[in-house]
Amino acid sequence: MSDSFTSKGILDCSIVVPVYNEEESLRDLFGEILKVMTPMRNDYEVIFVDDCSSDASSKIINDFCDEFPEVAKNLPLTERSGQTYALKQGLESAIGKIVISLDADLQNDPGDIPRLLEKMKEGYDCVCGWRKSRQDTVLKAAMSKFGNVMQRLFTGMKIHDVSCTLRAYKKECVGKIALNWEGQHRFIPLSLSLQGYRVGEIVSNHRKRKYGYSKYNHRRVFRVVVDFFRVLSVRGKK
Repeated sequence: MSDSFTSKGILDCSIVVPVYNEEESLRDLFGEILKVMTPMRNDYEVIFVDDCSSDASSKIINDFCDEFPEVAKNLPLTERSGQTYALKQGLESAIGKIVISLDADLQNDPGDIPRLLEKMKEGYDCVCGWRKSRQDTVLKAAMSKFGNVMQRLFTGMKIHDVSCTLRAYKKECVGKIALNWEGQHRFIPLSLSLQGYRVGEIVSNHRKRKYGYSKYNHRRVFRVVVDFFRVLSVRGKK
């Protein structure tokens, strides 16, 4: 354990939220997180990783930090880097015994956090959300389903939704997560499973995007397939 980690202390939970131009959803999201976490009486932090947003996201996050300095943390990146790098920086900064990641667009439901934590008690190192009833475009849902089937076919993984950002991790396995190129965050459960960590899942409440637009397009499909075999070739290690 590093000195910097020890000096900051250890919290029960860290919640990591990569952010890029999500000004419309951030207040609702943070309000939902507070509503869920406050009654649990856990010591926790919410790390917003601002990936050089060009809208008012940065100001909104700073407002959270001013109003809730014991909870909200702002981790601004110095240049636009993509979701994988933003997630990596957030995970590395987290000081919670359990680290939770979720998207900033409100499609992941913070209300699922207690069930993630409860499932972790069964001995899992990572628990993923399963978007059983996905609220996405037909193309995005179909491509994700194809990727999930392919991973189960080639690796024997039993979880249904390997690319859902809503996940909980034990702190001790976070340092083993390989995030070396953009898009690799989709393979975190596979990466951990290949290294021998136990990966479980819960059915999560996936919601329609209320604000903004999806950054997904069909051109990612070939890249995802290539990345999948890259992860397999190194057995999920860094």
